Amino acid sequence: MHKFDELINLTLKACESWVKVDEQGELRFIDPIDNQEISAHYGATHTAAAFIILGELRDDITLLEKGKALLTSIIKRWDTSKLLPGFHADFNNFALCVAYDSLKGIDTELCNQIKDKVCTTSDSNHNTVNWLPMRWYVNIKRYEWSSDEKYKKISEDCRLKINQATNEDGGIEDILPKGTSFNLQYDLATVAVLQFMRCRGLNVELSKEIGFLLNSVAPDGDINYQGRGTNQIFAWGMWIYLLSSSSQDVAETTKALSFLSNKVATMLENNNIMLNDSKGEEKHLWWDYHYSSVYTAHFLFWMVLSLVDFQKKMIKTKNSELKESGVVIYKTSDYFISTFNGRKKYLAETGPIISAFWIKKYGMINKGTFGPWLGMFGNKNTYGDIVLRNYIGLLKVEHNRNWSKNRFINKLRPNIKSTNYIKTIPMIASFKIKEIRNAIIIKFDNSKKEKVVFNFPMLDSVLGTPKISLLADSEPMLVLNNNKIKTQYGWCSIYQSKMSNAQEWILKIE
Repeated sequence: MHKFDELINLTLKACESWVKVDEQGELRFIDPIDNQEISAHYGATHTAAAFIILGELRDDITLLEKGKALLTSIIKRWDTSKLLPGFHADFNNFALCVAYDSLKGIDTELCNQIKDKVCTTSDSNHNTVNWLPMRWYVNIKRYEWSSDEKYKKISEDCRLKINQATNEDGGIEDILPKGTSFNLQYDLATVAVLQFMRCRGLNVELSKEIGFLLNSVAPDGDINYQGRGTNQIFAWGMWIYLLSSSSQDVAETTKALSFLSNKVATMLENNNIMLNDSKGEEKHLWWDYHYSSVYTAHFLFWMVLSLVDFQKKMIKTKNSELKESGVVIYKTSDYFISTFNGRKKYLAETGPIISAFWIKKYGMINKGTFGPWLGMFGNKNTYGDIVLRNYIGLLKVEHNRNWSKNRFINKLRPNIKSTNYIKTIPMIASFKIKEIRNAIIIKFDNSKKEKVVFNFPMLDSVLGTPKISLLADSEPMLVLNNNKIKTQYGWCSIYQSKMSNAQEWILKIE
């Protein structure tokens, strides 16, 4: 439990420092980077709920009263806030309902205000799957308070949609129809809230869901290396909650806490949302909807719930041999490779790709692929060449024509000048992985004979330099360390080949 308290106290200190008194004498939860409360999101409600729950748990009257004062301020402004574009109704309603559970018997007036606001506020108007368990719980509470049958129907609709999004292997899609979006962060977020509801009496089976997630954990303890959520703190409070509340093997929770222990302090110091050394002010590879205060508050909220529900409702793990979610793990005691077959909505979730690559001798070689990319929520903080090169595989290369050696053109247009450019396009194509005589062999397909280069980002944190070799149509091809990029996990050295239109590329790592 010591590690729980240590992480909670660190995060609590940051969140308390962001609570400010406004000109009207009301408390606001001010983002340290954007210098305003992000009222359309859920940082303030999650902070208030966390203060209330933790204050009651620790018998800390000062913290409890601060949480109540912040929540009172939120409720006063609620009807204005809920009209803001992008108001996160499901998150905010959920936080109020969780706060209500702790305030019963303590503050009747505040409880009545919570019931009024939750029952007069619409649910979010989309069906993003990781939001649905929160909506489900909120409508259970509404029915409890009002006995109105319409809330039962909404709860049942949430249950049906979550079931529809759940694959046979236990992985849960984040957008319906299936095949649109899948990532580990929002998968585990869905499971965590369902487990929260199990701890409050819901009868739902989560054995294959947690089995799927445990099978995906990398040897360094990381669970959040694939898809839109790569290396974000959002996943981690919920993952600790899921492990600790469901009485999983102590080693699993210890591994997760060990992964976090040396990273959270740096993240908080930098006002970051990722577990790396970047400054939050850079918002490097953040998605458009990211705010430091919001994700930090979310982490605190779920870490506090980890204390409340510690070992409360066991989940027996069931492992599936099915691969419907598209996450395929190759592992022995000597290596771990996680691959993903891809989804269509986000570049960060395309495939087939290698999501994580670990070798015992060297540690984590690479993890996390691509990043925010234009379109939905990926416009403000994307960096083209960095995102496209954060990928193990073949890059199609196109550049301007060279007219200098064309005599005919030079005779007709002696002063012609071409614009110099280069375009790189990830070749998302099939590959095969196997182990042969203490080496990992990965074959990449270029059956259309495109002009490509081989691209291999290797984390600078790797222990030593792995011995790698490359064959292009059976001919040795040099792979040189000739570039650097900063990914979600920090600096990577880019190993790259020269251009070729070879059909079969074989990478060997000893």
